[in-house]
Amino acid sequence: MIFRLTLIDVQDGKTEEAMAYGESKIEEFVGTPGLFQIAICENSVGQIMSWSIWADEDAMNAASEQIQQALSGLKDFVTGPPTIKYGTMKVGQQYVNIMKGDREGQSFVVRISYGSEYIDEKYDEGMDWLQNTVYTGYEGTDGLLGAFAADTGTELIGLSNWDSQDAMDASQETYQEFMKDAENYIKTPPTVVTGECHLWRNMVSFPAGKLSEWSK
Repeated sequence: MIFRLTLIDVQDGKTEEAMAYGESKIEEFVGTPGLFQIAICENSVGQIMSWSIWADEDAMNAASEQIQQALSGLKDFVTGPPTIKYGTMKVGQQYVNIMKGDREGQSFVVRISYGSEYIDEKYDEGMDWLQNTVYTGYEGTDGLLGAFAADTGTELIGLSNWDSQDAMDASQETYQEFMKDAENYIKTPPTVVTGECHLWRNMVSFPAGKLSEWSK
């Protein structure tokens, strides 16, 4: 699976209009072949943040014209071109079953980290640490829905979804402990942003379990 992250800097006073535009476009992506999830929110540094999960890179590329048309419609609200990062989802875990259609009308809170280059010679060790120390260590955490990491080819993007801001805040101490350990595998600390997401669609179900088990 491919994870794609888009970060958009918005003109002062234009956030509501930009989000309304995003809401008008999200339904157009329902039914797009190979699209598993799409979500949009305002993040903690005032950007519009969108992310999507695709079956594979071919599916994402096949929708490139549709994506470009959607992004081009933001021109009246933004200060410049978007930052786009994408890569293969390598490790992760879904902690609860999210079946297609579940949680409609409910929001969730997301924490996304990006921009941290990994140490090549420690890549496999780092992936093992993520899956078997971090994600395993989070098991039983109240309010945690899922957590994943994608490899862009030079850096890792991490994402975790939470039932509420309170649930995510309660994990902060544990998260900081894991981030200290992450210094063994990365060259620089990541940029971390959060946001509450009201605009999202799941086109497939996400069963509880490790990412490695989904393809079986």
